[in-house]
Amino acid sequence: MADLSLAEILLDSLVPAQRLIRRLQAVLKAPLPYVGIRLSPEAKAARAAFQSVVQHDLDELTAQRGKCVALVKMIPDQTARTVIELRYGLVGSGYEKMPHFKIGEKLNYSDKTIFRYHQKGIDQLNQLLEGEKA
Repeated sequence: MADLSLAEILLDSLVPAQRLIRRLQAVLKAPLPYVGIRLSPEAKAARAAFQSVVQHDLDELTAQRGKCVALVKMIPDQTARTVIELRYGLVGSGYEKMPHFKIGEKLNYSDKTIFRYHQKGIDQLNQLLEGEKA
């Protein structure tokens, strides 16, 4: 098995990160109801500390995702960029990788063409990442 490039590692981490972001957002929006329960000051403090940790992690993940999205938006080839955005859930729900054949159907290209544009997008993203290191 070939080693993954930096761009492939970055992109492969996006879908799970986006799922985690949505789960953390759900945790913050819908805490457990405490109807009729009197919490001790310690329990209230523990709950507040937990929410603070979740918010911190959510902020970090969201910032990392934002950096990834900004890098992808810098891919010079518009079609390659669109293929990468669709493939890695940067448009739409972001829960799943879109299969290449569905991208082909959406963009009206053959699977082979989609694979070429995908690789072109990976190559251009790797160049951007190498430029960022320097």
